[in-house]
Amino acid sequence: MIWIVILSALVKSSLVAGAALVAARLLGRTPADRVDILRGAICLLLALPVLGALLPDLDLRVLPALQPTALSAATLWEGEIGPVAGVAVSGALPWPDVAHLALGLWLLGMLALGARLGLGLFTLDRWTREGRTISSRDWLSELQRLSPIRSPRLVASDRIQGPLSWGMAPGVVMIDPASLAEREAAPAILAHELAHLRRHDWLFLILSRMAVTVFWFNPLVWRLHAELVARSEEAADAAALRSVDRRLYARALVRLAACPSAVPGAAVAMAADARTLKQRIACIMSDAPARRRPLTVALSVAALAVAATPLAALEISRHDWIAPPAPPAPPQTPALAAPPVPPVPAAPALPPVPPRIVSGSVTIIGEDTPESRAAAAEARAQALDARREADIAHRQAMEAHRESLQAAREAQRAATEALRANAAEMRRVNFDADAARRAGEEARRAGDIARREGERARQEGERAREEGRRAMARARVDMARGADDMRRGARQMREEAVRLRDPAYRAEQIEKNRLQGNTVTDQQLIELSRKLPGQADDMERSADHMAEQARQPV
Repeated sequence: MIWIVILSALVKSSLVAGAALVAARLLGRTPADRVDILRGAICLLLALPVLGALLPDLDLRVLPALQPTALSAATLWEGEIGPVAGVAVSGALPWPDVAHLALGLWLLGMLALGARLGLGLFTLDRWTREGRTISSRDWLSELQRLSPIRSPRLVASDRIQGPLSWGMAPGVVMIDPASLAEREAAPAILAHELAHLRRHDWLFLILSRMAVTVFWFNPLVWRLHAELVARSEEAADAAALRSVDRRLYARALVRLAACPSAVPGAAVAMAADARTLKQRIACIMSDAPARRRPLTVALSVAALAVAATPLAALEISRHDWIAPPAPPAPPQTPALAAPPVPPVPAAPALPPVPPRIVSGSVTIIGEDTPESRAAAAEARAQALDARREADIAHRQAMEAHRESLQAAREAQRAATEALRANAAEMRRVNFDADAARRAGEEARRAGDIARREGERARQEGERAREEGRRAMARARVDMARGADDMRRGARQMREEAVRLRDPAYRAEQIEKNRLQGNTVTDQQLIELSRKLPGQADDMERSADHMAEQARQPV
């Protein structure tokens, strides 16, 4: 019975986890879609024991029948020795059987993983209480910009090597000292961790850990957990890129991945797994985001639930044992009357001969009677049946071994396909980088041409200045006026940069451009507000240079 329970749990969890992994890979177009499918599978895995207890059992008899034995488990031999009847040799096995050992190992694994999860939660809570509240103006202003309504608690801790978040929204964001010192990385880090809190990734991480604790003996459940963690990080990256520059975010991610990060099992660091960094960077630098398919995701989760409900009620059992028909009894021959025997004086009674146990069986020293021959024949028949059952079990074990080898080949094939896809993506990224380098070279060549043209124009101006002082005087006046106009333009650019920081003003500008037939996004206006002060500085420097030229003598 214990083996049947363990086998049933393995089969049910494998079907749910395997179907979810396939559906997430084939049907999920974006990381968020894949995360939703995997989350539904985690909830179904946790619901399997509950549904199995509530729903009526669906008996599936696929295992061979178990042949009953003539003796009980505690009785080793029972029979008659000489004139003494009712003699039984009994005893208890000193060790439990393999099924009970497997059950104990299952419970021990659950206890160990559950204790590890509880210790991780306790550690997170202790580190949060021991940490100090961040008071840096750069971090607090960026947090207010990204989360103006419900801001999480921002804590600095020396116990961690990378930023992480945990808890239900608004939650807690913990920053390590190295990241806290790099103020330019604050937008990328806060945007990523706030995306985790808004998407409730920590809650489903705990649920996934609980599913691994229950079905720890199933490698597909471990794979499901790892896939959920990786896709959750990609979904948080995609959500963070809506408010952070791609290149700044990628640099922050690479810096965090270069440092070792050890966090408790109840949380995941921003760049904990360096193996998926290449794929994450490729997704971040891609300019063609895919559209989500919520209807497909909902139908996939519903199909998994419909398939898992009767699967939870399914109970694997053995066939009923049908006893073979008893052989016909031999014909009885009438016994002849024996002649009377004269009385013989009674001999002293001898002590009964004890049985001799050889290789787990009892050998009786006595006469060869029909009863002993029948018992020997029955023992041989039982030995043959036991050998047949052993052969059946061996064939089943070989079949399970072949299935495991096939699963390993499928996993290796899937890993090879993933490596090929990553290689193709890296080739595409390298091609884009080469195109960017070629564009930069073209821009440099155009700049050289422009500088040569400027030098030629300057030479022509010098010749014109030599031709007439009056023209040069007017030119100086025009240059002074141009310098003043450039200074006024620089001031206007700074004022426009300040106005563009106001969300209401950006919305007004977007509406004006829309009425004129132009398309302007809020992110473009934010980037423009960051570029305008630098352009104003360049314009003022050009104005100073022009005014200095206007003041030079002829």
